[in-house]
Amino acid sequence: MKRRLVPAVAALILLGPLATPAARAADEPISAEEAAFDKAFTDAVKEARASLPVFWMRLAETPANDPDIFQLKVAFRAPKGGGEEIWLSDVKRDGSRITGRLNYDPESIPGLHRGQIVPIPEASIIDWTFKEGRKRYGHYTTRVLAKVHPEESAKAMAQLSDNPLPADARK
Repeated sequence: MKRRLVPAVAALILLGPLATPAARAADEPISAEEAAFDKAFTDAVKEARASLPVFWMRLAETPANDPDIFQLKVAFRAPKGGGEEIWLSDVKRDGSRITGRLNYDPESIPGLHRGQIVPIPEASIIDWTFKEGRKRYGHYTTRVLAKVHPEESAKAMAQLSDNPLPADARK
């Protein structure tokens, strides 16, 4: 089965790839486990996008931040079809213009490389994170992936807050 690749939750959640919801042919069968994972991942993306204003507010409130404190996970389309989700750091927002620095070399998108600053269409953002104190907030998709890869995720999950949203941003 062909899988898209995303950054691993291991190694500070920012380095190597893990599988996300599968790209399948319309007639390819899907197991109940795969369907449940796909739904959980899709729901996580919806929650992350709905809570994106929390990320933007924190970014605006934090002048001259460390480039790794605020990060976005962005879905990029691959030229040969499919796509790749990539975490970007050093996020900047000036009005509707958003940029970020690629955290690693994409596997399926030629012309992009680690450290490159790229424009980010807001509609392509699928997750976010920021660090306050010793914990990271957000990481909605990471929390879903961690359930599928618990051994690889244990160290990274210890760095995440119990709730994706800080207490002052919860309803």
